[in-house]
Amino acid sequence: MGYDEEFFKSEEFQDLLKRYESSVEEGNPLFLDSDDYVDIADYYNYTGNYDKAEELVDRGLEYYPNDTLLNVFKARQALADNDFELAEKYAETIEDKDAPDYHYLKAEIMIAKGQKDNADDYLVDLLSDMPTDELADYIKDVANLYLDYDNDGKAYEWMMRSQDDKTDDFKELMGRALLGIGKYKDSQKMFNELIDQDPYSTKYWNALASAQYLDQDYNAAVTSSEYALAIDPKDPQGLLSKANGLYQLGNYKDAIEFFTRYLDVAEDIDNDTLVHIFEEMALSYSEIGNTEEALKTLDETSDLECDANAIKVVRAHILLTAGRNDEAAELFGQAVLNSNADPDIVVRCVVSMLDNGLVEESYTSFKAFLSEDKNRNIRTGHAYMALCCYELGKDKEFLKYLNKSVEYNPVEARTVLGSLFPKDMQPSEYYDYMKKNLKNKK
Repeated sequence: MGYDEEFFKSEEFQDLLKRYESSVEEGNPLFLDSDDYVDIADYYNYTGNYDKAEELVDRGLEYYPNDTLLNVFKARQALADNDFELAEKYAETIEDKDAPDYHYLKAEIMIAKGQKDNADDYLVDLLSDMPTDELADYIKDVANLYLDYDNDGKAYEWMMRSQDDKTDDFKELMGRALLGIGKYKDSQKMFNELIDQDPYSTKYWNALASAQYLDQDYNAAVTSSEYALAIDPKDPQGLLSKANGLYQLGNYKDAIEFFTRYLDVAEDIDNDTLVHIFEEMALSYSEIGNTEEALKTLDETSDLECDANAIKVVRAHILLTAGRNDEAAELFGQAVLNSNADPDIVVRCVVSMLDNGLVEESYTSFKAFLSEDKNRNIRTGHAYMALCCYELGKDKEFLKYLNKSVEYNPVEARTVLGSLFPKDMQPSEYYDYMKKNLKNKK
């Protein structure tokens, strides 16, 4: 569920929050409108104070047991726990069955249960009865629902029903949808238009930085994050965006600084983000020659939910970079064995060896892996195999794996092999371009 960060920063909301928290401290809780209960609960969820949010909504339901938004809040909590029966109970408790939020909740329950086609049919049926003056808002709300469930393609499909909408809300949602379906430059255009209207929005600068980062324009992503930080030096997303960009640019010392600053100010960091940060910090320490600090930082993942075999590969990479080849080889072997030769783990091992200059070893290992029948159709790693072949001068095999990488995983092909081609060339053009160049070289 997305949150309105700008609203949380507004004077209106901050005044409400202050009055409410002061009343709680004094032991005389403030009586609120139902919308106010939800706004403050959303804020508590946003800042990671989940118990406070639940307590507040439960108090609100004592006064407004059939309120739409309070029951939607509880239903969404139930959905987060995969308790569909409880979510449906809260939905049916809502008195106003004509309220748009009731219908969005019904559709959301279907989506969460995996009934995506039923949900879309339900939402399309409602579209036909929608008053003209409510149509644009309805389309944006549906698109936002799909974005919350990472169905960016469906969100984009719905947004295309309202192409005449020129509002900032529409542009923001379209920018997010375009980002999700890989149209990074179009997404950047949307967020640049929003920034022209509101150049002091950290939200828009950070969204632009994300689009630039995914477009592999890391210098531009760092610059955009710096604009966000100029507006708010403690903006968590700006700090994280800059850290990620600096890491990709190889500015490891500064990347560590900004990852650390992010960890200091962020109030609620999800598990996957923490794993990502500790991995990149560990690799950054490794790159600047501080092996012990790298291993110590990687140890921070031990209390987190993560793939133990993937962490073994990172640890092996750090040891390999430090020249501790025997220790690294043992960990690589453990990771591959314990994961049942999971393709992702094998590819990570090959990439590590390749990054450390062991091109021949990488080529031999990955070719053996791909030769097994069960691995003939895996859709990842071919770009790295192509790079091995390119560096070893194996032109025929290079073209073979280049073709597979473009067919199976064009994003990986661009990331790994893009430097071999003109900057704006699409992966679909790589094979013909390289075939012609290699022919001319001969």
